[in-house]
Amino acid sequence: MIQKLRSIVRWIIRKVQQNKRGFKVVLGIVSVAIVVIVALAMLASRGAGLIFNEVMARQTMLNGTVTVESIHATPWGRVSFTELNWTNAQGETILEVPSGSFRVNPWDVITKNFKASALRELTLEDAIIVVDMDDNMRLDFTKPSPDVKKPLNEVSQQPVPPKALTERKTTEQREADIEKRVRNFNWNGQHMDLKIYLENCQLEVFQKNRHYVMTDINTEIDLDSDKELKLDFSAGKFGGTAIGEGMKIKGTIDLRGVKHQELPTLNMQVHILGVDPSSLGLGDNIHDPMTLHVDATGTLAHPVADGRVSMPELHIPALTFTQVIGDVHYDAGDLEFKSVSANVYNGTLEAHGQYNIDTRAYTFYGEASGLDSSIALKEDDFVVPVNVTMTFESKGARRDLRVWGEFNSDEGRYILIPIKSITGKFSNYQRHLAFEDVKIHLKYTTISTDALRIDDGELTMGALNITSNGGSNFIFHESDFDTIGDEFDNISNQGKAAQENSKRMSNDMKGLSEGIKRNKDDLDATKSGIDDVKDRFDAISERIGNIKFNK
Repeated sequence: MIQKLRSIVRWIIRKVQQNKRGFKVVLGIVSVAIVVIVALAMLASRGAGLIFNEVMARQTMLNGTVTVESIHATPWGRVSFTELNWTNAQGETILEVPSGSFRVNPWDVITKNFKASALRELTLEDAIIVVDMDDNMRLDFTKPSPDVKKPLNEVSQQPVPPKALTERKTTEQREADIEKRVRNFNWNGQHMDLKIYLENCQLEVFQKNRHYVMTDINTEIDLDSDKELKLDFSAGKFGGTAIGEGMKIKGTIDLRGVKHQELPTLNMQVHILGVDPSSLGLGDNIHDPMTLHVDATGTLAHPVADGRVSMPELHIPALTFTQVIGDVHYDAGDLEFKSVSANVYNGTLEAHGQYNIDTRAYTFYGEASGLDSSIALKEDDFVVPVNVTMTFESKGARRDLRVWGEFNSDEGRYILIPIKSITGKFSNYQRHLAFEDVKIHLKYTTISTDALRIDDGELTMGALNITSNGGSNFIFHESDFDTIGDEFDNISNQGKAAQENSKRMSNDMKGLSEGIKRNKDDLDATKSGIDDVKDRFDAISERIGNIKFNK
């Protein structure tokens, strides 16, 4: 390319040298062109205010008054501005834009054909944009709420409706009130063909009883109102109805049916990143980030979506899940979760459920199998594989979460005591964990209780019933638990000591000369430890006999 340019330059110089008259002609044309460009630039700059004022005077989309502090234009139709301010008829500020620009068709400027179609491109920088959408997703712009200046975790989850809409009126009356509301933005079916760029903006959205404040908005909109709208939307952290780390939306809205009173249709890919479950009402202290990836279709007023939900970790009372992933379906504010799976304490979870965005009511069902009790209880001496069925339910209040279910186990052990199975029921509400109908089945005995509670971390127990296979029944009361617990601690310690002695004896066998004596000592110590364990069990039996005995 450079070589071609050099050749062209050499050809022009050669022709100019051959014909000085031609050089003068070329110079004259260039001079005229420069003069025309300069004149157009001066005209555009001087007429920038006229362009803006004419457009604002003739436009019918925006209600109220739009002013700018300064404005500058180029002959190619680019108009830049600073401190744009849009106020409604009541003098309330609808939009403030520190800086931005728009591009118009230069021919429309020359012919003074100022209309909506003359606008080709609009860029808004560092603006606070507030959008209000009705049930049919008809868009309007409104004034910012005080929430735009609050930390995102303090943004109101639901908007406060106008007073007229909160009074006791019929549905028809409320709908009439909505229609009477002065709209700040009226499209009125005008043809628009332009690109809109939002750079580092803030967005507040009101839609039904949902409310969001979003930061770091960077968006490209390619709009042809007779065909479609192409959207590439990116947001940073957001708060309100939900709190999250970011959002991305990309796709199209088909507008071809609008002329025939048909609702626009969607084809969007939606990515919602790092949603805080607590902000959705899924528990006060559940803050593990959740991510949603869905494909949205349907109409603008009634979108539906299908996709995936995932969480690296999920911590709820007494349970820690990892690699949570499942299918999700959205329709009319309802989220249906299907085929949700997770890992939990070396076991697995299968779950499903429903959640409503507006009421925040939800119900989830889960089945966990093969849970390692030693991990869950942080107790190496208690090794029993546990299976759990559970239900999570809330009517919508953040503190209204109720959890209940049943559990059972396979064979395991506690220290050296073999356990055949464990069964029972549980419920958890407002930090009150209760167990009912708990049965621990041993080889010759069954231990049962109906009164075991954990309230704010404090354990309380009722009577323990111990029934032998022969029919004998022993009852332990709470006052006996401390002594029995001490005895079992001693048994555990003696068992561990015996194990250590056995290991040491095995190592000492390598040295025959010293091993004989040491082994004898270790055997004596091991025997002594076993005798101590036997004595402890005898002590427990004696104490049980002193408490209560029924044939």
